[in-house]
Amino acid sequence: MNSIDETPTKAAWVYSSTGQPRDVLKLDKEFPSERNKHFKPDDVLVDVVAMSINPVDYKLMQTYQILHKFMHKSPAIPGFDFAGKVAATGPDVRGLKVGDRVWGRQSMGRYKDQGGTLTTQILTDTKCLYTLPESISFNDAAGYGIAGLTAWEGLVDHMKIEPGQKVVIVGASGGVGTYAIQLAKALGAEVTSISSTTNLQLCKSLGATHAVDYKSEDVVARLAELGPYDHVFDLINDNGLYRASSKFMKQGGAFYGIAGDITMGYLASALSRKFRPRILGGSSHPYHDYLLQAAPKTIKEFSEFVFQNGIKTVVDSVYNFDHAVAAFERVASHRAKGKHGLQNERIVPNG
Repeated sequence: MNSIDETPTKAAWVYSSTGQPRDVLKLDKEFPSERNKHFKPDDVLVDVVAMSINPVDYKLMQTYQILHKFMHKSPAIPGFDFAGKVAATGPDVRGLKVGDRVWGRQSMGRYKDQGGTLTTQILTDTKCLYTLPESISFNDAAGYGIAGLTAWEGLVDHMKIEPGQKVVIVGASGGVGTYAIQLAKALGAEVTSISSTTNLQLCKSLGATHAVDYKSEDVVARLAELGPYDHVFDLINDNGLYRASSKFMKQGGAFYGIAGDITMGYLASALSRKFRPRILGGSSHPYHDYLLQAAPKTIKEFSEFVFQNGIKTVVDSVYNFDHAVAAFERVASHRAKGKHGLQNERIVPNG
């Protein structure tokens, strides 16, 4: 095992109380680094080159203080996604060596106990990592963890997409949506995207057969014309579209959405979908919420599929590590396309 005691501190973005990122997030350039005593046999220490920010990161930062205390040790380091180079390995690690390029998603257990990825180094384990070919940039790979895997699990594990099926992707220009268009297309589905006017061309360029503009078109009427559909991948919690599902869905069709938002608005929407009868405006089609699992087998299958099929990360913006607060504000604006990332200029100043 390589010794890691020679690096007693690292830079990390941390917060100790809940609130807006600009109010609670601080850069600590002397945050205590992991020591040899923390190193388990299958652990890997990674020099983080790039990390991606997701909506879940600022939502966890804004959550109720009692939940924050349950989910994190304090101070907490946000972030789940990262890409970088192996700095040290435990004695049981096989197939990885110092200097190897990797990407990963920090597990929830590691996140709670050791913190997330907005740091210059992260200690994780082989279950959370996958090797990265030279042809894939660190910035692109840093987007795989939450957005890419969420799209993959939704399409493959839950919808079980088959060639020739028709799928609608609502909120198609965001991080999960831009992956979902490409993955569904590569899996053989016919994709209809729903986005704003400015993102129509982006969705078409990623593989959408039909790109519907929710700002200028009657979405339900357009879907009725293009359908019927097997699946709807709802990435914005659109209850209005769900209630109109009988007009454009096949009899056995279903909606799929991402669970995990803890706001009262989301919980009210979820309860309405589950219990509102059709005679009072409910839908006759099921709505399935799911949580990202990111099992090692899933990470492996996703990685191989992405590399083989040329799935791209749509990068909205890249910020220097010192500008994390600006990156969070960009994500929270809901105006961005694709992914948002930070890069550690200490390692790769040009990405």
